[in-house]
Amino acid sequence: MKFFRNAVLGAMLFGAFAVSADDIYDNMIDTEAALKQWSNAAAMTFLPNGGPESDESAVRITATDAAKPVMAFFKVDIDKVRGKTVKLSAKVKGENISKPDKPYLGIKMMMTVTMADGRIDYPDTTRLTGDFGWRELKTVTTVPPDAKSVTIQIGLQGSTGTIYFSDLELDEED
Repeated sequence: MKFFRNAVLGAMLFGAFAVSADDIYDNMIDTEAALKQWSNAAAMTFLPNGGPESDESAVRITATDAAKPVMAFFKVDIDKVRGKTVKLSAKVKGENISKPDKPYLGIKMMMTVTMADGRIDYPDTTRLTGDFGWRELKTVTTVPPDAKSVTIQIGLQGSTGTIYFSDLELDEED
């Protein structure tokens, strides 16, 4: 019992943490170096203390012309997700997000899953508009065992405004 108490106290004092075995990609935007793994990373502005807590990082994506999508893309290692049910989640905040013309446009935090036969599935999150404080968004999908590719996309498409993302993760669902 004494060992357990000391281990817990040590973890609390020294900030030790463990990554869950279910994490496929843990906080994919937590450092400027992490952004280098993204295509079109220039669309994102890294904010070292811009997250929901003062010590959490975030990225900001701003779109000023609804006709020009502002998106960043992350290619998922397909071998990490084939045949698994996965959850894409993040904390998001929006400022002046305009209502898009079509229901599938607007805030994007989605996966593009390309199937073996070439079909594409687009698991996506709830659409939010206007101003809103930090909240969690998530989407869950099962990646077929024969899927060819999975890409994560974040940003704005068909709308204007500023969206912030923090603690973006891809986890295996139980």
